Amino acid sequence: MHAIAVAPEIGSRSWISALEASVDGRVVDVTATSSGRIAQIFVAEGELVGKGATLLELDDVVSANTPTRVAIHAPTSGRVLTRHLVAGDRASFGQPLLTVVEDDDVWVLARFDAADFERLRIGQSAVVRSGGRLLAAKVCALGPDDLIAVLDFVLRPVTLRPGMIASAVVVTDRHGT
Repeated sequence: MHAIAVAPEIGSRSWISALEASVDGRVVDVTATSSGRIAQIFVAEGELVGKGATLLELDDVVSANTPTRVAIHAPTSGRVLTRHLVAGDRASFGQPLLTVVEDDDVWVLARFDAADFERLRIGQSAVVRSGGRLLAAKVCALGPDDLIAVLDFVLRPVTLRPGMIASAVVVTDRHGT
């Protein structure tokens, strides 16, 4: 597969290389609904969580002059990207506690030069390199105003996270489609 990403033409196929590309996704910050000490965190970075799952508990939350324990739940299903605090830390109301990639869904935004962009079509196959891996993708959307193609992965990559740098090539034929 390394030869595919390097060769500009193979048989009746050619490759269009993106000028720049990066991994993107919907990122949700899970914030403290009250101020208190983090008693326990139930999830690890990289772990899948379901909507409504208990992510952590805050202790010493004062409600009507009585300290209580408050559970913080996942607002959406997804993969835990980052834990911002550890057990024992104090959290303030509204402070980010965890970051979750919504629905564990990531894609690539790839920018092409104008001449190459004209040859792109929705449904074309692509190869993305990021995180030391080569991954199969397809062109799923085109943004002609900014020459951006959205590449969706054929299989959901567990190791990629929004913000990672990528390189991408799209398969075309010699006649431009």
